[in-house]
Amino acid sequence: MFQGCARTFRPQNPQTPHGIGRGEIMEHSKQTMSMSWGRFAAMIAVSTFIMFFLMYQLVYSLDHALFSANRAVASLVMGCTMSVVMLAFMWQMYKGMATKIAVVVVAALAGVILLALNRRQALIDDVRFMQSMIPHHSIAINNARKAEISDPRVRELADKIIESQVREIEEMKRLIDDIGRNGERATAPLPARSTEVTPEMEREIREAVK
Repeated sequence: MFQGCARTFRPQNPQTPHGIGRGEIMEHSKQTMSMSWGRFAAMIAVSTFIMFFLMYQLVYSLDHALFSANRAVASLVMGCTMSVVMLAFMWQMYKGMATKIAVVVVAALAGVILLALNRRQALIDDVRFMQSMIPHHSIAINNARKAEISDPRVRELADKIIESQVREIEEMKRLIDDIGRNGERATAPLPARSTEVTPEMEREIREAVK
């Protein structure tokens, strides 16, 4: 008898104090936790845009912050990487298994291709090379001037870096202007010198560190 009464009065649809069922709360929670792909794309785009400018944080002078194709491509590579990492950590928050897999594959493939292009400098010509190198040189000047250096040998090296980078930045600026006015003096790619340390360089290095 008492068991029958218990079955009779057992609540079939538990309600909250406000009359909302637990199932409705769980469904609302899932909808709140889920995120749209538009917001995901916006997060990646804004983060990539910000990262591009953060790459100039160490330039010594604002007039050295020229647009750099290398930094732009590097920002896109990081954006692709962020897409994969963020989606991996928030996998359950996005709907559509096929869509999620497609986003990961496309982002990973795009990141690898862009990285390869940047490594090969496939998008860099004469002017873009110098536009990329000026902020790079400026960072070297900033670091060499502001680092707390105590060893006289390191200070001498840093001063040489400052001198050479200042001279080369000015040279590149003038070359960019000249090419803009008069064009390039040649169009066929020229071979670069070797990156090996020559015997003469070895002697100079040994003398510098004595």
